[in-house]
Amino acid sequence: MGRNSKGLGWLVLVMSLVSFGCRLTSPTPASWSGTPTAEARAATSTALALTFTRTPDNEDEVSYLPTLPEYDRSPTPTLQESTPEPPQQGPWMVYLEPDSGRLNIYDANAGTTLEVNLPLQVYTPDLDRALSPSQNTLALKAGSPLNTDELALYLIDLPGGEINKISPLLSINLQREIINEERERAFETLDIVTRPDSLAWSPDGRFLAFTAALDNPSSDLYVYDRLNDRIERLNGLYSHNASPFWPPGSNRLISQELNLVDDGQWRAESVTGLRVPGYDDQNTLYLPAASSQGEVSVGWINAQSFISYSTTTEGAVALREVNLDSLESIILFEGAFDRVGFDPQSRSLVLILGETAAETQGMMPGIYALTPDSAVFTLVRAGDWNDLESTPGGLFVVNGSQGVFVFDPQGEGFFLANEQDARLSPSGNWLVAWGDGDLSSGARLYQPPSGTPLQTLIESPVQSVSWQPDSKGFMVLSEGMLYHLVFPGLDLDVIADSLPQDLTIEALWVE
Repeated sequence: MGRNSKGLGWLVLVMSLVSFGCRLTSPTPASWSGTPTAEARAATSTALALTFTRTPDNEDEVSYLPTLPEYDRSPTPTLQESTPEPPQQGPWMVYLEPDSGRLNIYDANAGTTLEVNLPLQVYTPDLDRALSPSQNTLALKAGSPLNTDELALYLIDLPGGEINKISPLLSINLQREIINEERERAFETLDIVTRPDSLAWSPDGRFLAFTAALDNPSSDLYVYDRLNDRIERLNGLYSHNASPFWPPGSNRLISQELNLVDDGQWRAESVTGLRVPGYDDQNTLYLPAASSQGEVSVGWINAQSFISYSTTTEGAVALREVNLDSLESIILFEGAFDRVGFDPQSRSLVLILGETAAETQGMMPGIYALTPDSAVFTLVRAGDWNDLESTPGGLFVVNGSQGVFVFDPQGEGFFLANEQDARLSPSGNWLVAWGDGDLSSGARLYQPPSGTPLQTLIESPVQSVSWQPDSKGFMVLSEGMLYHLVFPGLDLDVIADSLPQDLTIEALWVE
């Protein structure tokens, strides 16, 4: 009995020492739960949990926001039952460094970056415009007009990065005139064919419309038919063709004709449409006002009607709805405005009127909305506002000197004071906002519609934020550093460093 008691006593002592040693090397939650980092992560984790367990009692407060799908709670298969799966790839973030001509394709799952070198100079369009509907091809115009046959339209396979040159953009004669500085019109043509809005994919992905000058001294409209691997020239006027865009059905192609007038300003002569793939039945859709320096497409109300406006020396004017079938053009807002946003889901329009535009029309500066059930734009929120973004979830995001406002077409939303800009996740459940360095630097995570930040993501000034399509992570550009943050940890994983401090990265995500 005595020996057994001693043995038992030694065993208890050893277990106590082991337990004490474990506490020294592996702190319990009570020992770190009070730190700021832990409190921030706990708040985010709680928000994540509430996102998936929201009850009907509190649904009203976020009724206009989309929700994430529920987790799959089916039992995990045992080792014997599971089958090997190929390694997961993507999503990929594609971003361009225009000064170097380098296109970067970052695999968010593998954490690797593929570098694709394009000829300098790269004429950057909106990358969303450059991406094919199937998200497997990127179309870019790149190259120097001083190098024969280098300035061209290129297709880049995603995510592999293979480059294919589809067509030069200028004829040999025009390139010679530019190299020898012989004719001003050659430089006019170069300006048009390298505009940011000079190419457009058809929604079905078969056609790529682009402007080039291969047969005339002026810019003409061309279409690359991917199905037949063929390029067609669709017009050949003395004026310059520009700004192709497509309706949802891919059955028409709309563009405008521009001329350079005596004062050195561009003037929009007409907006036309033709049938595709027959390339016939061309009609003039409308004639812009004499003061128009160019027409801008906003979006499609339906398969027949689109919205556009004119750019003038006074700013944007004459917001209109144009019907392809009836050729009828209706002015929705006659006067000047600063920004416009369109939500195709609700078919709602939002305008920002700055102080100058509002004063000329006897209106109050602020945000105005036009919904399908209304005939006039109504004031949503007064104030001085700058940028306007339409989100896939049917919400609008504006920012100004007083902060950031996120709202739906009816004007309901939430306000973030002292933030400079914000990006809403595609799911609508998360929002990253950042300050301008004067009021509140760095970036913070919010869960709409709450205006209280869950946690600070980064302390340094932020230039831009880009969300993954699945809302599981996002990129942050800050002081020449590009970071990738993924839920739930939201750690700052460095993707690229030593980038130019003033670099504005144009980025898009593909799946």
